[in-house]
Amino acid sequence: MENLDFIKSEMLTHVPFNTHKDPKSILVINGGKRVQRELEKYDTHREIIHIDGADTVEKLTALGAKKFDLAIVSTPEFTNSREFWIELTKVLDTKAVVAIEMSNIFVNPEQAKEELKLAGAIYPIVMPYRYEKAANDSIISSEYLMLASRFYHPIADINLQRADLTDGFAYYNSDIAIAAFAVSSFIYREYMGIIKR
Repeated sequence: MENLDFIKSEMLTHVPFNTHKDPKSILVINGGKRVQRELEKYDTHREIIHIDGADTVEKLTALGAKKFDLAIVSTPEFTNSREFWIELTKVLDTKAVVAIEMSNIFVNPEQAKEELKLAGAIYPIVMPYRYEKAANDSIISSEYLMLASRFYHPIADINLQRADLTDGFAYYNSDIAIAAFAVSSFIYREYMGIIKR
């Protein structure tokens, strides 16, 4: 089975980065070296704070009045935690964009709905987007991330120039970013009012 982990890192990083107009301060939770490498492809941001470990909610609280433009959360551990979302939102700017791992909308639809509803109680834009996780013979498996925002829309506000003229992407580009948010008609009906566009 071919490992496609680089795709997750690119989609988790570049989709929110190129959705926000001017991301200067970035909070990375459990992102490690892969997300850091992706962020180093840009020279426009001035601050990256990494949080790792089990006491993430406490570390968020300790950040106090910091206001981040982006939050990149490379774990599904907190997606269904109301306490996490509340503490995360406290350290985000009002125009911040969040990208977070979530449950697969096909494999775990009820869990995915709960996660989208929880984020949707805070953010008016809450959209799942997919990435290819692994390739095995003729089968490619996909997983899902969630983008949440109070202001920027990942399709309407994508910075095409930054998305397509930044060097070093192996997978990501503006076409991939937009296509990742496409859902079939039956999924759209199933998630009506839960996916917030």
